[in-house]
Amino acid sequence: MTNEQPNAPITAASLVARYGGTASRKDVKGATIAGQVSDLYIVGGQVFCGRTDGAYTPQAIGGLVSMECGLPLHISHTRAFSDVEQAKPKPAPANDNKKSAKHEAAPFPGVVSSGEFVADFTPPDYHIDGVAQAAFIYSLTGMTGAGKTAVLLCLTYCTALGKRLGDREVRKGRVIYSAGENPVDVRMRWLAMAHELQFDPTDIDVHFIAGTYSIPDSISKIEEAAEALGGVDLVIVDTSAAYFQGSDENSNVEMGNHARDMRKLTELPGKPCVFVAAHPVKNASADNLLPKGGGSFLNEIDGNLTLAKAEGGARMHWQGKHRGPDFEPVHFEVRTVTAPALVDTKGKSIPTVMARALTTRDARQAADTARRDEDEVLLQIERDGKQSLADMAGALGWQDKEGEPDKRRVSYATEKLKKKLVTYDERRKKWTLSAAGQEAATEVRQQRHVSSNIAAMVARSGARDDD
Repeated sequence: MTNEQPNAPITAASLVARYGGTASRKDVKGATIAGQVSDLYIVGGQVFCGRTDGAYTPQAIGGLVSMECGLPLHISHTRAFSDVEQAKPKPAPANDNKKSAKHEAAPFPGVVSSGEFVADFTPPDYHIDGVAQAAFIYSLTGMTGAGKTAVLLCLTYCTALGKRLGDREVRKGRVIYSAGENPVDVRMRWLAMAHELQFDPTDIDVHFIAGTYSIPDSISKIEEAAEALGGVDLVIVDTSAAYFQGSDENSNVEMGNHARDMRKLTELPGKPCVFVAAHPVKNASADNLLPKGGGSFLNEIDGNLTLAKAEGGARMHWQGKHRGPDFEPVHFEVRTVTAPALVDTKGKSIPTVMARALTTRDARQAADTARRDEDEVLLQIERDGKQSLADMAGALGWQDKEGEPDKRRVSYATEKLKKKLVTYDERRKKWTLSAAGQEAATEVRQQRHVSSNIAAMVARSGARDDD
């Protein structure tokens, strides 16, 4: 935050002098609400607020600017306060959980002493130690196939049975899981997890709501159900899109309202932590996993956790906003599983996917294994680029639980290699090493030759000591 002189006006000339470019004044219709008028300038694709005659916060004005101009509010200088504040989301801890401009400004809170101020400190009550707090709402944003449902079911299991999420403690308690996007898929995954993790799905403190409904219209019924259960500690909304009651997911106004509707779930008996599975904006990359709805949605939640594919599974961290200190990424193993109860009408096994949180040590070992797998597959492609995934798995002796060639393991490696080291010609059904891939293959062989020589020397030294 930057402080400016309280009475120093922000004008087009001062902005150009400070930031360069060409300034144009624009009156924004959305900023004229409840008698408040703002003078706005646009310089180099950024919006500057020079004056308001009301008491809205910079965040509220920023939301209006984002809705009307489609641009971030860079700085705001209002009659109400002299701070100049960046409003664009940044990858740094935030605690700007302000109400939107649709809410009336709060009354003046009064001046208190330092002692009175610090006396109101309330220690954070973490649901996931160091990551997510009770009575807070978080989006879990990831591309389709990243493993959002698998990770949320893993968190559900950890909460209900008081298990650790990798290295982190999880508050034990009751869970309500709203399966709106695909309740059939969630049911199959839960059955498979029960078999894999050896818990009884008929005797666990997890409660499901299958199908979509209007959260704002049903909140009283949800409150009654939570009260009857004795309170709830974790609520899962799967997914944000499935429960969206508006007409346009790209509308910042409607998505802001949607986020506020879901925030009411944090007020259920027990003050639960709420996780909402969310889809990112269109054509999002792994370093831009922000939920649809832009700043309006982000301003109404306490943090945006992200889920991206990683070696052998998925990686959970945060982007855009996280109310609280930073934390190390949480890694998950994502694998295919089956269960005796999970069969089709012909009795054939139905595979599904589950996630398991990894400790830091497990994650390091998984990364090492993934790199070794990539090296093995790289050398296989160098030897014979016409091999199929099954051929390479067979040559490497990789088998799945059914004793079949583990094509999925090879596929994970090839997907990583295709980023820089190999290409695949679909028409010719052939793998080819790029120039960088050829260099990498040579380096792998050299490293293995050195390792082999060292191992041989150690073995000979040990033999002489025995003599």
